[in-house]
Order: sequence, then C-alpha cells, then structure tokens
Amino acid sequence: MSNLIIRPFTKSDTQAVRDICADAADRGERVENFYPDRESITDLLCGYYTDYEPQSLFVAQQDGRVVGYIMGCFDNRRYGLAMTWIIIPKALFKAFKRGVFFQQQFWALIAGMLQNWPRLFAWRKESFHSHAGHFHIGIAKDFRGQHIGPKLMEALSTYAKGQHVTSLSASVHDGNISAVKFFEKAKFKIIQRYPMRMYQGGKYVDYQSLLYVKEI
Repeated sequence: MSNLIIRPFTKSDTQAVRDICADAADRGERVENFYPDRESITDLLCGYYTDYEPQSLFVAQQDGRVVGYIMGCFDNRRYGLAMTWIIIPKALFKAFKRGVFFQQQFWALIAGMLQNWPRLFAWRKESFHSHAGHFHIGIAKDFRGQHIGPKLMEALSTYAKGQHVTSLSASVHDGNISAVKFFEKAKFKIIQRYPMRMYQGGKYVDYQSLLYVKEI
C-alpha cells in the first residue's frame, strides 16, 4: 500500500473516524447490532479522544480517504472524569432527545451492562486512578488484513514514548476474534479478565472481557 499515510488526526477527520468506529463497534460489524442510535453511542466511543485528547489520535489515509484510526489516552484518570461528568451525561441527553429511551433494545442493553459490574467498577477503579496509556483501534472493513493496524500501533507507541508512557492497554471481549488475534500477534498480554454480557440479535450473549497490556 504505497499510498498509505499514517498521520496525526485533524478536526476535519472527525466524521470519518466516527463512521469507522460505528461500522466496526460490534466485533467488526455495525453498532446497530446492539444499540439503536449510532450518533449518541459514537459520542461515547469517540468523544473523549476527538474532543479532549486529539493530539494522541492518529489516522491512516489511503488515496485521500481516512481508512483507519488509533485513539490514544495517556491519562486514564482524566478520561474517567471526563466520561463520568461530561461525555456520558451529554450522550444520554442526546439519546433521550432522539427517542432512544423508548426503544426496547436500549433497555435490554442497559440491563446487560448492569450485570457487568465487575468490569465496570473493579477494573475501572484501578485504571481510572492510574496514568498509564490506553487506546482503541479501528480499520474500515474493506481495508482490513492489509497491515494497517501495526503501522498505526507503531505511530502511537512512538508518540507515547515521547510522553514518557511506558505501557499501553486495550480491552476487548473474546468474541471479537480478529481483535484477539491482533493483540496476541502484537505481543500484548492478558492481565485481567471478567465475565460480561451483551445484548445482540435479540438475546443476551456471554463473553469474557479481556484487558491486554504491553510494555513499550
């Protein structure tokens, strides 16, 4: 892919990043598989990185098109505070205005999340009070398998080292086979795992939530 460019994110990339994220949020498939409104859920998934720490976000561009991203955060405590007090309340208000609260799929998702309390509280209590880095990576469906992920990972790792970050972490559930293979190939190690339940295809599905970490 001689025309592939890995570069820092700019505000003009925001919609492209949000679209890739929403199109890959469910094990590489569209977010609508488990949530009825992509606008409000994409605020939750991308809002911190694009609005509060854009300097730690890199994109892959092919022939002028953004085809992948890696969103980094180098202060998990700041991330947790921004999510809790700003991003989540705004996203819920948007969801309410868009009628999401009146859809059965929304409440089924919430019920599943409430059963994930070990993941949401025990794990997050530790990570929100640290200053290690974490990241989220996404590649457009028609550009997967072309070694874009490792190149994005290299760009973020180089930047992280310049910020004196010594390790990076990412979470994924074990049903996301392609993501699990990516992290294992990149020599990430599982340091924590918790049971989690998601509402997909009209039923609840049980997974293991995996926390991967790698020293850089």
